[in-house]
Amino acid sequence: MNRSMVIKYVDIISFITLVFMTATGIFLEYVLPERSRGMSVLGLTRHQWGDIHYYVALFFLLMMSLHLLLHIKFIKSVILRTSSKEIKYRVAVGFLGLVGLFSLVSVPFIVETKNSEKLREMRWYEQSLP
Repeated sequence: MNRSMVIKYVDIISFITLVFMTATGIFLEYVLPERSRGMSVLGLTRHQWGDIHYYVALFFLLMMSLHLLLHIKFIKSVILRTSSKEIKYRVAVGFLGLVGLFSLVSVPFIVETKNSEKLREMRWYEQSLP
């Protein structure tokens, strides 16, 4: 199998893993939230789904490491500044995408919701229950 096919398969598997990891994260947050008290979906509890999410995340990190290793020539050319204008354009677009991604990820930590005070009171009440 040639190098481009390996890269293609690594990218496809990485994407599928990312989608599955995102789905299990959303699933854990909204379908089986904290204090779901023994609820199960497809025969698995919240903690078992959390274990699956964790191991899928580790596999995703492995795939991303492999992806970076397969693109080591590109990374070296960018670091050593021996790249062409097309590569510099790709790096600029990638950097803008990374800035956009970090901006989206930081929004939940910056923006306060309307019901946040009510949510704090509700969490305090749940914690005080036996």
